[in-house]
Amino acid sequence: MTVYSYKRRKLPLKRGAVVALGFFDGMHVAHRALLRLAGERARIDGVPFGVFTFNTDSAIKKEESRIYSDKIRQDLITGEGADFTVTVDFSEISDMTAENFVRDVLIEDVGVGVAVSGFNFRFGKGASGDASELKRLMREYGADTLICDRYEMNGVTVSSTEIRARLCDGKIEEANALLGSPYRMQGEVQHGRGVGRALGFPTVNTVIPPSLVSLKNGVYRTAVVIDESIYTAITNVGICPTYEKREKHAETYIIDYKGDLYGSTLNIYFLNYLREEIRFSSENELIMQINIDKNRAITEFNKITWQDLGLK
Repeated sequence: MTVYSYKRRKLPLKRGAVVALGFFDGMHVAHRALLRLAGERARIDGVPFGVFTFNTDSAIKKEESRIYSDKIRQDLITGEGADFTVTVDFSEISDMTAENFVRDVLIEDVGVGVAVSGFNFRFGKGASGDASELKRLMREYGADTLICDRYEMNGVTVSSTEIRARLCDGKIEEANALLGSPYRMQGEVQHGRGVGRALGFPTVNTVIPPSLVSLKNGVYRTAVVIDESIYTAITNVGICPTYEKREKHAETYIIDYKGDLYGSTLNIYFLNYLREEIRFSSENELIMQINIDKNRAITEFNKITWQDLGLK
């Protein structure tokens, strides 16, 4: 997988590629269906399959929190078999008309032979162009277009907005169903205050970037992968109100793991919401509750597999 940063110049790509267009925040099941449609067309045509998307810190949709970081989103795109990704900052193309975008960016600079988009795709200055306009302009310049229809699950149109709402409400299993794989955070393990270790439950601390969706505070059953092994874990998302309050962060107790992870990058997969984050009146009360959380994480749910995590 090669990632190109677009700066209004011709890219060294083979002409005629099939390219999926969109922001793809969340890389949910509808996004994956779109990418698979693009990949299948590329295989039939015998051409490369790529993705054209925006950096997650772009001004596009700036009023919305992000579901995933660029790194996780790119991992998910790679998992769908794309040969390349073109990323662009919204400011680079925000002043372009719909026709300029199709002619100068897609056709001339990226070399798109077939553009693939969702039914609600918008482009051009002021979002003046829609999917039907994309189809018309691509045809005018000798190229083709595929448009994905609305994707529904249980009567709900799958969208990043629906997923954000569920993550904020702690409805992690519903969010995961719409995502197509468990929601995950990625971060460098940092030193905490050592409270968990003192209580007999050593934890790893990871920062939650403020740009990401605000996952509901509480305790989750999670999973982490270390050295090709899956470990069940419990993760507290919040401010740890029993002690001196901190900025919102993730604190994860990895069950049956012994080792030093400081400085390493950890992926935390969120599987089930166990309970609200609360303030305990004593450390003994906290220890009792952590044991309850641990036993629930181990006994109430099925064993976690690679397939559950969407990794194999």
